[in-house]
Amino acid sequence: MEKQIASSSYGIIWDMDGVLTDSADAHYFSWKEVLFSEYKINFSRKDFEDTFGINDYNLIKKFVHPTPPDPEIWETSLKKELLYRKEIREKLIIYPGALEILIACQSFGFKQALDSSAPQENIDIVLEVGNLKPYFDQIISTDTLPAKNFPDAYLAASTALELAPENCLVFEDSILGIEGVKKAGMKCIAIASTHPEERLQKADLIVSSIDQLKIGTIQNLLGL
Repeated sequence: MEKQIASSSYGIIWDMDGVLTDSADAHYFSWKEVLFSEYKINFSRKDFEDTFGINDYNLIKKFVHPTPPDPEIWETSLKKELLYRKEIREKLIIYPGALEILIACQSFGFKQALDSSAPQENIDIVLEVGNLKPYFDQIISTDTLPAKNFPDAYLAASTALELAPENCLVFEDSILGIEGVKKAGMKCIAIASTHPEERLQKADLIVSSIDQLKIGTIQNLLGL
């Protein structure tokens, strides 16, 4: 019981795409289709990997020149997300081991937040189809916050959990996300699902896949 009381002062912040769910192909297909149909932009896989983790608004501003007016950006974003939601409803893949580690963290008493730059509608579909909602104390879309290389998204999660940033551990797969986590003053475990391990070296720990995680590893990083 003492461990659980102590552990409730600590939080686990989970990214969604690329950490809990294998949605990269669905996202890439949707962006590739929409950016070409709307702007004749050839969106490469490298373009996708280098920007994975930033929200729609900032991605469109990065690739479409001159920058469209905001109503056009939001319209393009909606087209992309509608296409993505169709794909994900039919083809959602939850990584092996994801459910088990969520259950383990919840059983140990950690507070848990899902913190994704995806629009809320996307998050809702994944939680519904994957039956993941019961494992989270807070569910946050940071779609309107700055890109993930800024700390805002992670600080929003620690605030929602009512925890100090230094008491939070974040699971990320994106290079930009790891940068933002460290700026927020949090520990980070990187999952090498989207990028090779050599590109994730700023994380406190790198694992090749989520099914390699053990609750003891999380406890150790948080000093428990």
